[in-house]
Amino acid sequence: MDCKNLFFLLVDDNSTMLALMMPMLKGLGYVNFIVASNGQEAWYKLNHEEKIDIILSDLIMPKIDGIELLGMVRNAEKFWDLPFIMITGEENQGQLMSSVEIDVNSYIIKPFTPDKLDKEISAVLHEKYDPPPYHLALRHGRELLFQQNEPEAAWTCFEKAGALHPLEADPHYFRAIIHEQLGRIDEAKECLRQCIRLKEAHTKAHDLLALIYHREQNYAEEVKVLNTISELSPNNIARNITLANAYAKLDDKVAVKNILTHSAKLAKKQGKTHDRTFMTKIFKTYLKTAGLGDDAEGVYRKYIDRRMDNPQLLNRFAMILKENKYFDTAISFLEKIVRIWRTVKLHDITSDDMAVYYFNLAVVHVEMTMVNGRTLAERRTGYEEARAIVDKSLDCNNRHADAMKLLAWLDKKL
Repeated sequence: MDCKNLFFLLVDDNSTMLALMMPMLKGLGYVNFIVASNGQEAWYKLNHEEKIDIILSDLIMPKIDGIELLGMVRNAEKFWDLPFIMITGEENQGQLMSSVEIDVNSYIIKPFTPDKLDKEISAVLHEKYDPPPYHLALRHGRELLFQQNEPEAAWTCFEKAGALHPLEADPHYFRAIIHEQLGRIDEAKECLRQCIRLKEAHTKAHDLLALIYHREQNYAEEVKVLNTISELSPNNIARNITLANAYAKLDDKVAVKNILTHSAKLAKKQGKTHDRTFMTKIFKTYLKTAGLGDDAEGVYRKYIDRRMDNPQLLNRFAMILKENKYFDTAISFLEKIVRIWRTVKLHDITSDDMAVYYFNLAVVHVEMTMVNGRTLAERRTGYEEARAIVDKSLDCNNRHADAMKLLAWLDKKL
């Protein structure tokens, strides 16, 4: 194959870097370039251009960075084996482990020479278009396992790859996946342990082994596995949150708080505090450990809704608080919505929305009364408060079916 006619997707928010890279590539004989200024634009072009054969991406970019883009590429069935080279400065080498976890083909540290660029591109293209028997067996096995759902045929490929290179870790990892899919859990764990013995930094093997221990409710072993890989790759926020959840199962409040504090700092450093998915996971994990409700509220105030004036978010997180039996904090969140409704002139809360918020507030009062009301008098007071709130819900929407049902239930209790 004439690799010089391949199409490159160059991704960098630094126009100067792009201006330097294109002449360098042209000097190596490559002539076809598609340019994107961030991962978001690159993902769009990847899905809309007729042909892209290889990606050269910067690591640190706005909107979607290089690691996120790499993850999206590897998780897409049509792009999973697309050659991807990560480019970064010396100051960001600590984050490269995250890209290695997601199977980056190669990486280049700035500044680099044309010879270095040529060497890395040639090696990646050779592996893609003229792979040795070992890589060919692995690639075929992955296609059979993940795209064609043929685990037995895939097993044969991974056996062949293992025979070709007995000291490589990946054949053991993929055989572990097949064992796990077929319910052979002990065999899967042994394959993963062998994989880790051959390659200590095989993050996917650690993650799968930890997941198996989690499903077995063996949280102490899950913590050991996750701690081992977190020492090698400390900047993976999702894994840190998983580790905190495992410590929460062991009721280790200090460990949970330390890990989640570190995770929030990482999110800020990586520009991910705007991503409510991450911050919501941190919020929920705090709530799983007794005594950390104030820390959860702090995450909400600092990263999710600083002004505490978003009714939809306040309601959503109040329900999370209720589920974890932080009733007082849930009530305070919902009462903030009531204050917005009553005092802010230009709010956008409709009467139907407010009926839902009042109803949820009444439900929190009911559940708190059922859990905490020890005497008949305490329970009666709690139900009376809830009934008054249900009345307000029906004032906003007299056809709110759930509110009418709750009202009838409360009347029986009273």
